[in-house]
Amino acid sequence: MRVDMNISENIQEPYAVIHAGELTPEIAELAREISQFGTGKGVIIGKLDDRMVVIDPESIVLIRVEAEKVYIVTDEKTYRIGKRMYELLEILGSGFMQVSKSAAINLKYLESVEPSFNGVMVLHMRNGEKEYISRKFVPQLKKYLGL
Repeated sequence: MRVDMNISENIQEPYAVIHAGELTPEIAELAREISQFGTGKGVIIGKLDDRMVVIDPESIVLIRVEAEKVYIVTDEKTYRIGKRMYELLEILGSGFMQVSKSAAINLKYLESVEPSFNGVMVLHMRNGEKEYISRKFVPQLKKYLGL
């Protein structure tokens, strides 16, 4: 990839322009990273009891929405999050996939997939958690798995 930079006293706020033949997932990820650079928007803070905890994105197994509240499940604990699921997915990027209206998973933690009823599938995660993937999201998962 070619990179051009233009340094000028006349530019008051830095900005980036990306020229590409098509919008690929890699280009979209790059644009997201550039737009969030230095803003602190990439930090995920969870509530656990009365504490605010910085959550390492690599430790996130899945995201769940229950009773209009968003929770992040890690290997060890579950945290209440003050952001919406779509905001978390924007921050976390391509390693995560929404699997239903109320859940998203970290694809690195996916252990197995099991058919269930009415075209729904059960996703088994490495930490023992289970999540259902609705029919709407099955084609996206099959594409990821190469099926």
